[in-house]
Amino acid sequence: MYNLDSHYENILHLANSIIAGCKVIYLHPFGATQPENVENIGTGDGFAPVIIVYDQEPLNCVYNSYLIDHIIDNFRDQIGNVKDVFLLINTEKHSIEKRKLIEKYFARGVDLMDCSYFFHALCASDWYRGYRYDQRITSPSGRKLTKKFITFNRITGNSRVYRSLLVAELADVIDQGYVSYSDRCPVHNEFYTDAIYNNKKNYNYDHLYIEEVVNKLNNISFPLRIDTHEGDIPNGSYSIGPMQELMSSFLHVVTETMFWDERTHLTEKIFKPIVAKQPFVLVGCANNLEYLKSYGFKTFDRWWDESYDTITDPIQRIKAVGKIIKDICNKPINELEKLLTEMEEVLDFNYNRFYDPRFVKSVWNELEENMKRPFSQAISNHQPI
Repeated sequence: MYNLDSHYENILHLANSIIAGCKVIYLHPFGATQPENVENIGTGDGFAPVIIVYDQEPLNCVYNSYLIDHIIDNFRDQIGNVKDVFLLINTEKHSIEKRKLIEKYFARGVDLMDCSYFFHALCASDWYRGYRYDQRITSPSGRKLTKKFITFNRITGNSRVYRSLLVAELADVIDQGYVSYSDRCPVHNEFYTDAIYNNKKNYNYDHLYIEEVVNKLNNISFPLRIDTHEGDIPNGSYSIGPMQELMSSFLHVVTETMFWDERTHLTEKIFKPIVAKQPFVLVGCANNLEYLKSYGFKTFDRWWDESYDTITDPIQRIKAVGKIIKDICNKPINELEKLLTEMEEVLDFNYNRFYDPRFVKSVWNELEENMKRPFSQAISNHQPI
């Protein structure tokens, strides 16, 4: 398994094994995004780019420019023999926002080189390592179900307004699942109606659809809670969730951080059902289920149509996922318990793949290979001054 406490030192030592004299800039505490959160380690006195590690949060060209400007202005003199060359380590294999960010700085004469890897796989490996010994995770074939799905929806403002659209899609079957959802986002302090209307232009959903969604949400009794019944939903990144409810529900509906745009990006959320040995559907950006499979995990196309992963229209993707959930809700509990027995081989495979040291090693190898390429480019493109 992995230990995040030494993660950025590990990156520094890896970089120095390729080019001596590196400097690594990262953000602390976890999830921080502002210049005052910048930490740096390493000498920065060699023939090497300064390394900016922005791997805890998704990239946004406008929002992140202030941070990157600050880093460039404060660390460009520590680059040594390479002028205006920075390596941006991130957790997005592909994204429009990343491309826009790199092009923006290239136009300013700054070479912001790309290095991506699956950072949140390492997070999950650290945060969830203890569940390997948790006797409450029972054999899928022996489970007694009380609910047909489970879904966690804490933040619902800004780009995560899509979770409100999903909950509306499930309004008719909401009583058949464990659902966490609030009428007010605890982070952005927006009521669901405000968030939906305010984001209409950002995400291009039409007025009739908005009215349909709001009407469905207006008929739900708030708040919806799974394991807590008072106050805001707690941040559960470091936990897979309430065990009793996980073990007594069939389908885990994963609502990822990113949903709307073209982005290959997953977080620790996708590993929660894998650790809990639950089948899952993924509510995220298009083609991210395929991205997960590229790391050796199996999914559930033997039991339902996973072509939703290829749907580029976000609203149609939500509707396709909603159809799967509602089809499952039309099945009796005893049939779903039989399905768990059928799926046990896949569920055990994914669980064992997650805890296999070779999985973490493959993610680390990805980082190493993706770091070597731009480093080689920097050496060939930039001669000593």
